[in-house]
Amino acid sequence: MATKLHATSQAGVVQFASQLSYYTEEYAPGNFTERGDLVGISVDTLKLIWQKLGVPEQPISVVPWARGYRIVQYDQGSVLFSMARTQQRETKFRWVGPIFSSTHVVVAKSSRNIKVESFEGLFGFRAAALRNDIGEVSMRNASFPSRNLVQVADLKQAYFMLRSDRVDLIVITRFALKHILDKYQESLDEYQIVWQISRVENYFAFHKDTPDIFINTFQQAFDSTVVERTAIKRRYKLPDEEF
Repeated sequence: MATKLHATSQAGVVQFASQLSYYTEEYAPGNFTERGDLVGISVDTLKLIWQKLGVPEQPISVVPWARGYRIVQYDQGSVLFSMARTQQRETKFRWVGPIFSSTHVVVAKSSRNIKVESFEGLFGFRAAALRNDIGEVSMRNASFPSRNLVQVADLKQAYFMLRSDRVDLIVITRFALKHILDKYQESLDEYQIVWQISRVENYFAFHKDTPDIFINTFQQAFDSTVVERTAIKRRYKLPDEEF
């Protein structure tokens, strides 16, 4: 666990950043494993900030989202990324960003030909959603029946449940859907987006007691990299509407 930042100097910020524990999950385009390496818009952006601040590259732990979410609430020396910044979460964390935007959608197999006139029309179907993810939170906030909402540890599990007809729907971002279908060599034509739930901005989320000086310095370093960050988003082919 990181100690409190007492110094107001650049050296103090670097020391604090080097003591933090960094956590993320498998969720493209922000953070995912490719050919054994952890990559993604958020990962590359974090490394860019470290370079700006003179922080040596730090280890990043990949954990299930629910575990990371729990850790960053209780461990004062932790940061989790990338997290959707919502009104409900606002005071629970300290924020640096936004890194990129994402659109969460409800997806079904095209062969099911599911068509609804309202969100309530989905209430009779079983849907898989990542535990504690903003997609699940959005479903619950919209009163989707808990009995039909299946919590999963990662998107791979949700995808295979949909593919094997163990659920009727999954909650996922548009980009992540394309990424996972490309990974398993499936055509996007085999699936349909039946509803859009939310559009959110994603941030680095620090423990709520992280000192102001550190958050401000980290944000300033982030803000100074706008050109590089645009190039990173282009490299991962992030749609223009999610910049």
